[in-house]
Amino acid sequence: MQNKFLLLIVIIFSVFQVGCGNRNISKISIIFENNPTLNQEIELINLLDQQFSYKELKTFVKDQNWIETYLIRRYPSNSIQIYIRSRKPQYVWRDHFYLTSDLSKFSYDGGYPELIRLNVPIDLVDQWVNVEQKFKVLLRDYNFEIVLVNFQTSEGWYLLTKNNLRINIGSEFSSEVYKKLSLTLKYMFENNLTPSIIDLRYKDGAALNYGK
Repeated sequence: MQNKFLLLIVIIFSVFQVGCGNRNISKISIIFENNPTLNQEIELINLLDQQFSYKELKTFVKDQNWIETYLIRRYPSNSIQIYIRSRKPQYVWRDHFYLTSDLSKFSYDGGYPELIRLNVPIDLVDQWVNVEQKFKVLLRDYNFEIVLVNFQTSEGWYLLTKNNLRINIGSEFSSEVYKKLSLTLKYMFENNLTPSIIDLRYKDGAALNYGK
């Protein structure tokens, strides 16, 4: 693990040096693999002006679920260097957690407003992941951006776009549903239509709703 982190030093973006009042540690330096973007990273930097023993510091860092991997090095001068690789959020799940690309969870800190919100049982998230790219590309072609993916047992899946267009998918993201959505978007574009809901749950087509 140590060698792995040493290789990463050459691509470090930011180094933070924080004075520490604890007599056992003269200086703490944090080296992030990537430029810090999580609020938790900034909070960690701000916390390090508090008094920590070496043991307390190790325990504290270990307990941070936003850290993917880390290495703590202690030098004879009683200075500490912490090398951190942070988890990269891919989604916001149920407004309480981030999900990474491998669906690991860590606490949501209110950042990354551009991420898609998932209100979906964790065991169904893979179903969205498997079709996400083609649905995003299709909607982007018509200037729609997905901001929310929702699943309810009584209604099935629906998508919500940035301009509040709701797209009712139904029980699954089938190729037939994708085809109907593609044809419906094309029809809307050609006829300059702006419905509030596209309902794809009908067997023989789609319905457009213009209500609020």
